[in-house]
Amino acid sequence: MEENKKKKNMSNLIILILAVFIGCILPSFFVKLCLVDRSMVDRPADRLNGDNINVMLERMEDWQQITKDKFLSLSDMSMIDGSTATIPITAEIARQFFDAKDEELGQYYIHNTTHYAYLGLIDKTVQSVDMAAGKRPVSLIFVTAPSEEEKDYAAQKGVELDIQPVALDGFVFITNKNNPVDSLTVGQIQDIYSGKITNWKEVGGNDEEIVAYQREKNSGSQTAMEQLVMKDKPLIEPPKTLITEGMGMLIERVAEYQNDSCSIGYTYYYYMNNLYKNDDIKIIAVNGVTPENHELISGNYPFSTAYYAVIRADEPQDSTARRLRDYMLSQEGQRLVEQAGYCPVKE
Repeated sequence: MEENKKKKNMSNLIILILAVFIGCILPSFFVKLCLVDRSMVDRPADRLNGDNINVMLERMEDWQQITKDKFLSLSDMSMIDGSTATIPITAEIARQFFDAKDEELGQYYIHNTTHYAYLGLIDKTVQSVDMAAGKRPVSLIFVTAPSEEEKDYAAQKGVELDIQPVALDGFVFITNKNNPVDSLTVGQIQDIYSGKITNWKEVGGNDEEIVAYQREKNSGSQTAMEQLVMKDKPLIEPPKTLITEGMGMLIERVAEYQNDSCSIGYTYYYYMNNLYKNDDIKIIAVNGVTPENHELISGNYPFSTAYYAVIRADEPQDSTARRLRDYMLSQEGQRLVEQAGYCPVKE
């Protein structure tokens, strides 16, 4: 009898422990699971924003509430996609419309990189990283200019794109900080990437072979390299090991290659300022000009470029996507762009 009572008490204790575990620990676990950064869930490696960001997206010290009419709902954020380099724009939208905290910003954006963003907009849908949500409609993207392949794809689908610049940036060339070369001409850069110049001593540097990195096809920076820098000049075919997937990886490769000064690569100025910093990298001036705001606005910097807000031309006139795009072009929206850390299109 006493033995049965002990067994019963033991069973009750076990049940109590399980109840406490289920009631307290598991809910906490599921809450944490729900709050996880959606950009890091079940995502292909070449589309993982986490590999291309090493800087906390912190609001500026003199941050201000700019937006007066908070017309966005939380669910509207899922209609936005874009390039890795434009994440701070979407992050600032989240701050302005929802008072998002810096440490929570990953919950508000899903940027699938330039190429996937264009495909999602053209097809009106993209596979969400939130597997429970399945596919989500994409109506507005913040991106660099479309590649020829992306333009062709839109034409094949009968889709006209409405492309408006919302921020300026400089397409920059980077090298190891120990490289004595501080400036290159446009012609020298073209000759390096077409294979005519192969040694740094030809442009005033050390007697070292130039290791020239490129990005993968249809990435935003590769499209800029082809259209903005090389134009009608063909790019040399690089060894596969010199093609990087992700701008962060390219910066790391340039910084670390054999621990010396012989490498060169390219990225965006504000990407390096806002999202991915490396103390072993320096920016090479082009024709002696560096991409400060006034040089971008004046057009003095040779590779001045832009980030665009893109919608489909058939986007309804009264849609939230079109309203947000138009807002980004307004004086208030341009202040938002500047507060996100970019050079506005309009002063």
